[in-house]
Amino acid sequence: MKLVILLKRSLYRIVLPLALALAVVLSAAAQQDELQLTFSRDFGYASGTGDIQGMFSMKVSGPPDLVKVIFLIDGEPIGEDTEPPFRIQFNTDNYALGSHTLSAVGYTTDGKELRSREYQRNFVSAEESWKAGMRIVGPLMALVLGITVLSIVLPLLLGRGKSKTIPLGAPRNYGLAGGAICPRCHRPFAMNLLGINLLTGRLDRCPHCGKWSVVRRASPAELKTAELAELEMGAASAQVQGQTEEEKLRKALDESRFQDY
Repeated sequence: MKLVILLKRSLYRIVLPLALALAVVLSAAAQQDELQLTFSRDFGYASGTGDIQGMFSMKVSGPPDLVKVIFLIDGEPIGEDTEPPFRIQFNTDNYALGSHTLSAVGYTTDGKELRSREYQRNFVSAEESWKAGMRIVGPLMALVLGITVLSIVLPLLLGRGKSKTIPLGAPRNYGLAGGAICPRCHRPFAMNLLGINLLTGRLDRCPHCGKWSVVRRASPAELKTAELAELEMGAASAQVQGQTEEEKLRKALDESRFQDY
């Protein structure tokens, strides 16, 4: 029995101090987490790994009784705010290049002091941020340029010698991209998958007349109407081809009566 009592006393002596220490740590962490510090880029560069340059904002959120927040860089106050949203703006160019510690201290109505977590940010020069940005934007611009060139050159290469190969009014498959109606020759054609998308439509080349124009995807009903219009064009063309030279001349003279000189 005495051994059991001694063991319990020993456990109390070990566990109780540990529990008190853990409670203090948890209380300090909870107090620290009561003041949440966030960052936003207003104008400038942020690498996503801690490198920043330009105009940024620090913003703090906390308990309802928070009445004042002091913002710090490297432990030195750079300004304070006494009204929510608690926010301050700063420019990295006003500070030395290199690593800096950003934090905030808040005060409640009863005088309680709350501290945010400390964040490390590396202030870089405008030249370095521009070079870093170009390393990201450069490949994207090259990719867009390459796609643009392919969308123009490839249809030209694939379309060589293929103009007007589809008979007037012939049914056709418009493919995945759908069909459009040429604003020049008014004939329907299958849109190219590599056509350049613009705000008002897609820049594409008509395989019938060979002209480039901005077209939009036509509905099945519009395409069917255009195909029927092609049939009428074909019938009119066949009628003209079947006329003799005398009939063609007489028709031309009749039509000339309605022309203004």
